[in-house]
Amino acid sequence: MIVLTPNRRWVLTGTTLAMAGVAGPVLSQDRARYDGLKKTIAVDLFRATEAVGGSVTADGMTAMLIQALVEDGRFLVVEGDGGPMAASALVRGAVTKYEAAAGGSGLSISGGPLGGLLGGRAGTRSQTAVIEIALRLVDTSTGQVISTSSAEGRASSRTTEAGLVESYGGARLGGEIFRTTPIGQAGQDAIVRAVEQIASGMRRVTWSAIVVDAGPSGVYLNAGTDRNVVPGLTLNVWRPGRTLTDPGTGEVLDVEMSRIGQVQVATVRDRLSIATVTEGGEPMRGDVLKTD
Repeated sequence: MIVLTPNRRWVLTGTTLAMAGVAGPVLSQDRARYDGLKKTIAVDLFRATEAVGGSVTADGMTAMLIQALVEDGRFLVVEGDGGPMAASALVRGAVTKYEAAAGGSGLSISGGPLGGLLGGRAGTRSQTAVIEIALRLVDTSTGQVISTSSAEGRASSRTTEAGLVESYGGARLGGEIFRTTPIGQAGQDAIVRAVEQIASGMRRVTWSAIVVDAGPSGVYLNAGTDRNVVPGLTLNVWRPGRTLTDPGTGEVLDVEMSRIGQVQVATVRDRLSIATVTEGGEPMRGDVLKTD
């Protein structure tokens, strides 16, 4: 296969990957169908300097984490411009260690027919790639960090190649190719481990939904079968009040919440549910519904 890299160099490469110590992309296949209430979560773009692969690594790791969380089945992953605001928690990740060729060996031949024309090379090599990520789980309502964690991934490969650049430089490869390289597979390994750490942190987050409308016909909330809501679910209604911020840093310290009543879900649709008031005052658009 011939690949045109972002720096417009041609690479002719054929690759066979042999994974070592990698959990693989299988996430939800071995997990029984999750029937609990799904909490909402958003994923911020990974931070990755040029030294750790730059934008290709950032885009690749972000896409893999989103896919992993979706396949896991315990969360509703929210994307787009309104994602972080609509989610209960936001994951912020950074690549802290990046070794595309942490170890390995191989045979390389320079020159030849390809070298005579383009100054290329051909050969066979084996490599081990290592990547480490640091994660922060942030409460979107307060900006406070819920938990921090890190995960390391490793992968190895055996490759036959002919080309002009390092086959696994990471940043020199397109986003789609990134995940098929040893460094991308090492990233996948780290992501698999990270999902469990994120799930552990999410246990500290209370399930919540938002009132989108309320009136004589009922209280409408922005959660339905997509979040495993079922008829009969009882939710407390909270009304946001003052937002308390640190005058020095502007950091949100807390949001005052007043409990105004309780509702019970009567009808469930795909992305919407209708509830009736069972206690207290009438909810308003923007009120928060919680299980606590």
